[in-house]
Amino acid sequence: MSSEEYQQDTDFTETDDAARIYESIANRMNGFLYRCRNDKNFTMTNMAGAVKKVTGYAEKDLLNNQRLSYVSLIHQDDIKKVDSAVEEGMENNTNWNVDYRLRRADGSIQWVNEHGGAVYNDRGEVDYLEGVVADINDRKAQEADRKEKMEDVGVTSNQIINQTQKILQVLKTLKMLSLNASIEAARAGEAGRGFAVVADQVKELADETGKSAQSITQLMGELEEKLNEASE
Repeated sequence: MSSEEYQQDTDFTETDDAARIYESIANRMNGFLYRCRNDKNFTMTNMAGAVKKVTGYAEKDLLNNQRLSYVSLIHQDDIKKVDSAVEEGMENNTNWNVDYRLRRADGSIQWVNEHGGAVYNDRGEVDYLEGVVADINDRKAQEADRKEKMEDVGVTSNQIINQTQKILQVLKTLKMLSLNASIEAARAGEAGRGFAVVADQVKELADETGKSAQSITQLMGELEEKLNEASE
């Protein structure tokens, strides 16, 4: 074997080994690697990894649109978001990072995250799009659960605020009655002195309770604002 033939054989072996390594790594992913054409169907030319697990379809069904195109799997409500992310990435020569839904072969919904970028030729034109699509169903379920719990806390805080407002209204009424009682006690002179003391104590208690109720209302309002910010 000549040195040239030996070199060619070695290069082929190394390339073959590298392909097997990448395929082995891809098969361990909770998602898949892809390369597709820059067309309206996102025509897949290469796919490796858990394609069937994520989409419900075999690679051969999607490659070159043999059975259906990849874009046909994207949820109708998310297509515009995906297109916008890809277009922005190509315009700015940056990667895109977008969450969206796929409709699997069995009709179920699969949340995925796609992190990809464009492949440019020597003329600066986009030849391909490539990247990784990962299963994020668990993350989306956790986000939904967290949002639901925050909404529950928000409902409870609103109920507390409403009840506190009622307490404030009662206290205002109580203070008014205390004031009227003090006036009547003053008119009664010595006979009304004891009642006047009670009225003053009731007024003082109403003032302190009112301050506490207002503080609770303020704190619950701040809590609700923080919950809203956290859920955005």
